[in-house]
Amino acid sequence: MGREQADSRRLLDSTTSSDDGLDDFDSARIERNSSHLPDEENADYSDTSSMAEYKELGLYDRRSSAKRRFKCSWLALNRICYCVTLLVFLLLAYTLGLSTSVRKTRLGVTDREHDSPDWVKPEGFKIVALIFYGRPKYVSILDCYLKRNLAINGGYLDEVHWMVNTDKQHDLNYLDTLVNTTDSYKAYHLKHLGFQSIWEHAVDNNTLYIKIDDDMVYIHEDAIPRLVQSRIAHPSAFDIAANIVNSPLTNWFHVRTGAVLPYLPEPSSPHNHTSQNSTWRASSLPFYSTPVDPTYDFGDIRDGYPLPSVGEPGGPTYSNHRWLPLPRSSQNLQRTPIARAAYDAFGFAWGSWAIAAQQHYSLLSNIETNHIHKYHFGDSDGIWDMQYDRYNLNFIAIWGHDVRANLPIQDDEQELTSDVPKRRGRPLLIDTKAVVSHFSFGPQKEGMRETDLLARYEALAEERACLGQRVRNYCEDGMDCG
Repeated sequence: MGREQADSRRLLDSTTSSDDGLDDFDSARIERNSSHLPDEENADYSDTSSMAEYKELGLYDRRSSAKRRFKCSWLALNRICYCVTLLVFLLLAYTLGLSTSVRKTRLGVTDREHDSPDWVKPEGFKIVALIFYGRPKYVSILDCYLKRNLAINGGYLDEVHWMVNTDKQHDLNYLDTLVNTTDSYKAYHLKHLGFQSIWEHAVDNNTLYIKIDDDMVYIHEDAIPRLVQSRIAHPSAFDIAANIVNSPLTNWFHVRTGAVLPYLPEPSSPHNHTSQNSTWRASSLPFYSTPVDPTYDFGDIRDGYPLPSVGEPGGPTYSNHRWLPLPRSSQNLQRTPIARAAYDAFGFAWGSWAIAAQQHYSLLSNIETNHIHKYHFGDSDGIWDMQYDRYNLNFIAIWGHDVRANLPIQDDEQELTSDVPKRRGRPLLIDTKAVVSHFSFGPQKEGMRETDLLARYEALAEERACLGQRVRNYCEDGMDCG
C-alpha cells in the first residue's frame, strides 16, 4: 500500500505542476488506480481511511466527474432526440394542416359564412351544369368557379354541358380548348341558335340541371350546394333560383338589407390609372371627394336608346374607369344610381349600366369584409317565394323530367319562372343564401365595358377559385372582346 500511495502522490504532484495535464504513462497509472475506486452510489464507506486516501489524491473526484459528464451527455442526447422528434412531428402536422388549408382555400372556403354546413354531395341522381355559351371573355372567369364545383374536385357537379350559341370560329376554338381541360366538360352544338334550343337537351330522368348564364362572374362557394339541397328539401317547388346580384328584382331587396353601398364613378382618371386593376379589393379605393351633383342623371338606358359617349352626362366618365365609395349613409345612397331601382323585371335597373356597376362594387366590398349575409332575406333558411312573379333565369336548378313535361319552351324566362309554376301550382323559390353575380344585361353591356370591373372579377377568381391557375385573359389573344 505504501508504494502505491507514493506513486499516486507523485502522479498528483505532476498534475498540479503541469499546465498541459498528464503524459500517457501517468494517465495509464491513474486509470489503473482508478479502476479500484469504490462506486459513488454503492460505495462502502466503512473503509474511511481508503476513501479519504482516494479523495486526498483527487482520484475519486476525477471518476465522479467523468460519470457526471457521461450522465450529462446522455441526458443532453436524450433531450436532443426528444426535441428533434417533436420538431419532426410538428413539421409533419404543419405540412398536413397546410395541405388541408391550401385545399380548402382553393375550394373557396374563404368565402364561406361561419355557420355554413359541411356539404355532402347527395347520391342517387346526376347533377349537370347547363351553360349557355357564346362569350369567352366571361367564360374564362366562370371556368374557375365551375371547376371548383366539379365532383372530381370535391364539389357537386358531375358534368358541365356547354350549349353552343355562337357561330364565331374563334369562340368555337376557345371552347374546344376549354373542353379538353377536363373530362367533366362536354360541348353540344344546338340545332338552332337561341334560348329555346338548350332545353331540348335538359330532359334526362334522374338528373338535376343547373342552368347558368355564361356571364356569371362570381359564384359563392355555398351557392351550388345550397341550390341542390333546397331543390331536395322543397319538392313542391317547380325550380329553385340563386340570389342574383345585378337583377332588377333582387336588387330591390339588397338595397333594403343593406347590401348595396353608395358608390359613384370616379370623375377623372388618376395618374396611376394603368396600375389600378392589380387588386379586386374595394378597400384599396379612395373615397369619392368631388361634391356630388344632385342633378347628375345616368339616363334611362334601354334597348334602342344609345349609351352617351364616354365623358358625357349619363355615360362612363373615362374608359376603364373605377367607382369610388361615399361615406355610408341613407342620404348618400339616395345620391347614387341605385336610388332609382324598383321591383320591376324590365324597369330602370334592368337597363342601367350605372346601377349594375354600383351593385358589383358593393359585392366586392361585401366579399372582402365577409358581409355576404347582407344579401340574405326570406325565411329562417333564406328561402323566398316569388309568388309567380317573373324572375331572371340566369342561375336556376330544375329537374329534367319537369323540363320534358313542359316542352316546347319559347320564352324560357317567362315560362319557367312564372307561367308554368303558376299553371302547375308549384312556385319558383329563391335560395337567398346562394349568392351569385351576373355581369350585365344587354342594355347594360356597353357602359359596363368601360368599367374596370371585369379585371377586378378576374383578380378575385384567381385568388379564390382558380385552383392555383391564372384566368386566361381572352382579350390578350387578340380576340373580339365585345
